[in-house]
Amino acid sequence: MVKPGIILLGFIALVTQIIILREFLTLFNGNELVIGIILANWMLLTGLGAYIGRFQFSKQSRERWILIFSGFLAFLPSLTVLGLHFFWHTFFLAGMMAGIIQVFYYSLLILSPFCIISGILFTLFAKEESLRTGLNRIGDVYAWESLGSLVGGVVLNFFLIWVFSTFQSLFILMILVALIIVFLSIRSKHYIISGGLVFVALIFSFLYQKNNLDEEVRKLAFHGQTISYSNDSPFGIFVITQQEDQVNYYENNILIAASGDIISKEESVHFAMVQHKSPQKVLVLSGILSGVLDEIGKYPIKEIDYVEVNPEIIKLAKPSQNLDSNIQVNIIEKDALRFLKHNNKKYDVVLINLPKPSTIQLNRYYTSEFFQLLKYNLTDDAVISLSVSSSGNYMNEEAKKMISIIYSTLKSEFKNVLILPAVKDYLLASNEELSLKIAEKIEQKNISNEYVNAFYFDDELLLSRNKQIMKQIDLNVSLNKDFSPVFYQSQIKLWMSHFNIRYWIPALLILLFSGFFFFKAGLIYKGVFAAGFAGTTIEIVLLLAFQVVFGYVYTVVGIIIMIFMGGLAFGSYYATRYFKIIEKKLFSRLQFGISLFAFILPVLFILFKNIEMHDGFILGIFVILLSVISFLTGAIFSVASKISKSEYGTVASNAYSLDLLGAATGALLFTIYLIPLLGFGWSVVFTGLFNLLIAILVSLKQ
Repeated sequence: MVKPGIILLGFIALVTQIIILREFLTLFNGNELVIGIILANWMLLTGLGAYIGRFQFSKQSRERWILIFSGFLAFLPSLTVLGLHFFWHTFFLAGMMAGIIQVFYYSLLILSPFCIISGILFTLFAKEESLRTGLNRIGDVYAWESLGSLVGGVVLNFFLIWVFSTFQSLFILMILVALIIVFLSIRSKHYIISGGLVFVALIFSFLYQKNNLDEEVRKLAFHGQTISYSNDSPFGIFVITQQEDQVNYYENNILIAASGDIISKEESVHFAMVQHKSPQKVLVLSGILSGVLDEIGKYPIKEIDYVEVNPEIIKLAKPSQNLDSNIQVNIIEKDALRFLKHNNKKYDVVLINLPKPSTIQLNRYYTSEFFQLLKYNLTDDAVISLSVSSSGNYMNEEAKKMISIIYSTLKSEFKNVLILPAVKDYLLASNEELSLKIAEKIEQKNISNEYVNAFYFDDELLLSRNKQIMKQIDLNVSLNKDFSPVFYQSQIKLWMSHFNIRYWIPALLILLFSGFFFFKAGLIYKGVFAAGFAGTTIEIVLLLAFQVVFGYVYTVVGIIIMIFMGGLAFGSYYATRYFKIIEKKLFSRLQFGISLFAFILPVLFILFKNIEMHDGFILGIFVILLSVISFLTGAIFSVASKISKSEYGTVASNAYSLDLLGAATGALLFTIYLIPLLGFGWSVVFTGLFNLLIAILVSLKQ
């Protein structure tokens, strides 16, 4: 029962984690800080469950409780997602911006039942298997759970999210898990448990059949609007609503376009287009739903290349375009960075309508490396346009720094940079002269607009506001770079400034909490903490570096996550079988291996930036790197479990909870602080130094 049960646990945990994380991001601002908090709470609560699981369950009751707890996990994912939406819309005002305090407490509450039970189950499984065989099998149980996560990730990433909606996937998960637990219960002669599971599963199935739960939870988010279209795609949850005569387009509950937003549509196009004497080829990155292509069509151009990574947006937007038949429009479904790296055209105007850099993934489009790449795809007199949130008439320190960073980064690649404060703050860049006299130029070119024209648009006011902003620009700020995302950091600080929370307070709380358990633990368990910290942080860094270097390709990222889980399973299962002598010396060597790996990574980042390599070769390098760090992390857990001299349940709960605590600490500190402050390279070096210290201490105490 143990092996299929623990594999099933890993399967349920991974599938549930990804589904719930996607749903959380429809309610909260989906930046790395929020993702880090949710994942950290997930690991902290699971670690708490593992600790609770150490308390005594008699041999007779342990098997029964394993089946009961596993049965709970069949139904808890559905209840968790329902509760996530219902309680949010019950206790919080519609349209409310959630701060990190709300994110922390709300995710802690919602995730508690599932995570605590899954943590308890790990300890029970580890203890049951070790007592059954008379051997320490904790490392094997860890490997089997990782294998289950690997299988769950494959099924979810390559099947469920491509074919089914959120609650359809949860229903399939419920039926699958319930059937397996019923089978295991019957085989173990626990007929009451099996009968109870069948009864509850039938009730849940009836409720699923009578209610469209996907539709119901989406309605909660759009009070006063009629949902005309909803689809859960691998790229996010896409919803179209109707509100009187206005059509609204939402991605993960964030408004990305509205049919009546004439001002934003015209400003995003004409500010840049009027600057060029005779534009022929235009590149547009995102924004098709707002109608930007129709606005571009007002100019005598020949060709538009529109690049969009989300196929859902392209599918919805294609029928609504009303362009002149003489204009060639190429719709390109690809990541913008990958497109530009292999493009051989030269553009006169580039309109960047991407979201604000609230994530490190989006930060890629606001870096000096991206602007440098863009220059290779431009004519000599080309103009580019991008926008950030409006600074208004008053800018706090975070807003000043943010606009200064993007201005200075553009200035490092282009001779002229102009800030046009409007609905958003638009930044134009070119090697040719730029003008603030937008209305005058619109009139000269005889462009017919509803808002951006001499009747509604005041050039003198625009000039005045431009001077006001330029006085506050700090030219000494750091440039925004791929591996040093200071623009992203400023965006996070600006978001946090809305809640009057000091940026360093969450870090202090994290260090105090994890530090208490770290210093209380024995030296070997400190090593497990450090390995969990390193495994998670290096995985995060490699995934982010992959996006920066290779471009965001959803299925490939899914493969990389699967490889990490496979490496954990392989390392924890085979480490104690491959090495003949399991002792502290081996443990310290593995810890040295992690630190050495961390010190080598920054050198590889430099190579990725400066050496042109084939995509397949880059992917191969990332696969190897992920395999190595995940193998070492899994091996350290397995070796630590073997050399720890305590009762099996105590060893399992200590090792697993410290491993998860280290991973949670790493996820929070890296995504929120270390990467934005130190960049990718020095952040990884910090991890290497941490593991090197533990390795030295273990070596000295042999």
